[in-house]
Parts: sequence; C-alpha cells; structure tokens
Amino acid sequence: MSAGSRTKLVEDSGTGFVEGLLIAEEIERLVPLLPMRRLAWRFLDKYTFVLPLDKGALWLFALPPTPRFSYRTDLPEASTGKFSAFQEILSARANGDLYAVEQPQLDRVVRFSFAATTGFVETPPVTLIVELTGRNCNLILLDDRDRILGALREVHSQVNRYRQVRPGVLYRPPPPYQKIDPRSASESEIRTALAGRKLKHLHKVIDGMGPVFQDILVRKTGLGTEEPLSDEALDRLLPVLAEVVRHPAQATRDVLLLPDLTVLRERERREVLLRRSGEVLSKRRQVLEKRLDDLARAVKAAGESQNIATQADLLLTHQRRIPPKAKKVELDDFEGGVVEIPLDPRLSTAQNAQVLYQRAKKRQQKAEKACQRREELQAELQDVETRLANLDGQSDEQLSRLIGEDTADARASRSHTAGIRYLGPHGFSVLVGRNARENDGLTFKVAKSRDVWLHVQGYQGAHVIIRAEGREVPFETILFAAQLAAGHSKAGKSDNVAVDYTLKKNVWRAKGGGPGAVYFSQQKTVYVTPSRRPKAD
Repeated sequence: MSAGSRTKLVEDSGTGFVEGLLIAEEIERLVPLLPMRRLAWRFLDKYTFVLPLDKGALWLFALPPTPRFSYRTDLPEASTGKFSAFQEILSARANGDLYAVEQPQLDRVVRFSFAATTGFVETPPVTLIVELTGRNCNLILLDDRDRILGALREVHSQVNRYRQVRPGVLYRPPPPYQKIDPRSASESEIRTALAGRKLKHLHKVIDGMGPVFQDILVRKTGLGTEEPLSDEALDRLLPVLAEVVRHPAQATRDVLLLPDLTVLRERERREVLLRRSGEVLSKRRQVLEKRLDDLARAVKAAGESQNIATQADLLLTHQRRIPPKAKKVELDDFEGGVVEIPLDPRLSTAQNAQVLYQRAKKRQQKAEKACQRREELQAELQDVETRLANLDGQSDEQLSRLIGEDTADARASRSHTAGIRYLGPHGFSVLVGRNARENDGLTFKVAKSRDVWLHVQGYQGAHVIIRAEGREVPFETILFAAQLAAGHSKAGKSDNVAVDYTLKKNVWRAKGGGPGAVYFSQQKTVYVTPSRRPKAD
C-alpha cells in the first residue's frame, strides 16, 4: 500500500480504540468541516448510534468495554424496529445542525453541540456528551443550561455519590486531572516528567496515552515496561513518542497491523449482527420458558381433576342426605375420611355434581393440550438454545434473517397496539390508545407491570401508558400524560378534568366486558386541563 493510500485510509476510518490522542486526531479532521447539516439519526441497535451529516456520518459505538467514535463516509440502512427511550429523546431533541465538537484536554470525553431549530416544531440547542471511558462509557444529552435530558446509562446516588447521571440534574463532568499535553509540551518538559519512572506509568504523566500507545512504544523502542527510564532509555523513547503524537492513527496501524477499512467495517457489521441476534434469541428463550412454566401450572392444576370428579361422585351417592340450598356439605369419602364440598345454593345436588364433572373435564382437557404443546415448546426451546450456543457459526444471511423476522413480528404487533406515541418530560415515552382495541392492546400487550396507567375519571376515553423502563416516573411526566388522557376523552372540552392513575399491575380486564373495559385499584387522581399537545417542559 502506498503512503498516499494509507493516509486516505486513516482519514476515512478511525482506529476503533479508546485513546485520547486518537480521539483528538479524529476531531481535528471533523472541526474544519463544521457547521454541518444533520439528517435523521439511525440506530443499528441500542449501542450503535449513527448521525448522517451532509459531508459524512458520525458513528458512535457505546458498548463497553471498548466504546469508540469515528467520522466516516459510509451509512447504514435507515433504522427499523424498536428504539430505546434514550434513542427516542435523542431523535426528538438533537435536531439542529452540528456546529461544534470539543474535547476537554485529551480526555476520552467529547462534546457535540447541536444548534436550535425553527419551523413547525421548534427545538432548543442541545449538547451530546460522549464519554468513551471503557466500562463506564455513556452518552448524555444536555439542554442549553447543562441540565441532563436523558442518558444511555443512568447513574444514581446509590452507585456514585460524587456524580449522578439522571434526567433533571445538572451534568457534572468526570473529575479533572493534571497531566502533560504532549502536543504542546517541549521535549525537555517531557523528559523531566518521565525521568526515573517506569514506562508502564506513562499514562499517569502524559495526557491522551493509554495501553495501546504503551504497546506501540514498547514494540518500537524495545524498552521494558518495568524498568525505570534512564537518560539512555529516554533518548530512544522521546523521538518515537513525538512521532506517535504527530500521527497517532498512522502509528497505531503501522505497529499493530490493524485491518484495512473494508475488513474493519465488516468486522463491526458482524459484531452488530451477532449482538442483535443474541438479543433476539435470548428474548425468545425467555418467552418460551415462561410459556413452559404456564403449561406446568396447568398440568399441576389438572392433577386435582380426579379429586373434583370424586366429589361429584360423593354428591350423587349421598344426595338424599344433602339439604336443599346448602352452601357446603361434609360427607364421608370412599376411603373412610371426611371431605368438605362447597355448593351453589341456587342449584340442586345433581346440578352441583354436574358442575363439578364439567370442571374436572375442562381441567383434564386443558392438561392434555398442555402436554401436547409442551413437547412443541421444549423442541423450540432446545433449538433456540442450540442456536445461541452456536451463534458464531451462523452466517450473516442467517443472522440477518433472524433479526428481520423479529423486526417484522414487532412491527405487526405495534400496528395493532402501538397507539399514538408522545415524548414526555425527562425522555419518557407516553402511549395513547385511539380506540377500544388499541386501549386493550396498550394495557394488556404493551404495558409492563411498573408502567403508569392513566384514564379520565367518569368519561369514555383513551388508555394512556407511561413507559417507566425501570425508572421512577416524575410527577411532571404524570401531569403531561394526564393532559393527554383528558384531551383524548369525552371530557376533552371541559376544564379541570379528573384523571386517575395507577401502576399497570393494578389494572385488570372487566369480566364479560368488551375490549378496553377494565377495573383498577390503588389509584390516585390529578386535575388537569385537557390537551392533545401538552408542553413537555
């Protein structure tokens, strides 16, 4: 490969490692092109973020322990499937042109600043913080006052007392540090700072240096990592260090023999396919295991069918001894014991016996169907587990087909149950049913037990769901959703409308009622002005 083609290769790809100097070099290529018009975000999965720009695309890989970012010329296909809550708020808020990219010192942190937008829906300026810090990597979206709007990974006080990362609090950057910037420091300053130290401690003194560059310096100089750096060792080290600082990506490729652009991107694509396929198969396994547990309970319940049939036999055997309209009776069983049998006082003894026979028969039939279905589910579960164990051996075509099938199933399910989707305060998704069928689907197919369920009090209207996603739902978000519940109801033209809310686990179907007919408990009530376009802030 010629020097010219190798330089072009570095410009188009980025290295894929998390080193401060490599990040700085990538930013240096990007800054002269700013500002750049942005297109719609694309998400390959919940860890891979791609922002198309008018002169290329920004790729963010937020999967620990090796997160990375690069500015590239290629684009993935448009996003399909379900987005995470953070991806939705990022799509909704980071709408303006990309006008600034900054890196504090040579830290593994980058600030991407997006301008405000005007038009039919105005959005204020926002900043996306990309923390490429190994296992603690994160993406954090801030408003123009550095208040956190959302984060890929929230960090609460139970985990980190120094620094919380959650919606509503002010962003606090990682702790500051004091190191030498090798781009601006003189050779004598670097020599003095490193004299007598071990090469393995280079990253504690020189900013932007990590294990990758330490390995490069060891290979090029032949120095050991445990030996103190003498004057002779520094004479060998400093020229190599200066060359690495001038061209970090080039040095990385030359020494570590990284693959070319095509191979690198093919590897990244393969990693995404494997990760998404693993998530699909793991989800299927959980569903199958739950269904098998349900069948096991059905079979266990059927084991009592013989006892129920025996009770019916006892009623017919002793029916002359049983008084009319009795609510229960105690009878001697066929083995010399005594059994208590509950009765429906509205029925005769023979009719009560018939009810018991029918109940025993239904349980037996249900158990027989469960046994037949269990064999099918066990075979399907075994297939899923085999495919998970041999995921690396699946071809790209097989993995893509698996992901496509899951996406198609999700899309078909959402077409019946999704309702209207709103983005509420603090990045929470709010779903609103448009009819009885969607109400039923949202409440009993989409909502999870800890999601918040809302409905206007005393009127027909939409079921509204706040997707909690394992987080505590702020009252501001509940008020936002309550306005939607009132606005999408028969009380939509009234003032000060009462809206009940509770956790979805406290909602159940009304027996014999039509779609969307429910009962609920443990509710609280708020009074709001109806709106179909409430403000999220």
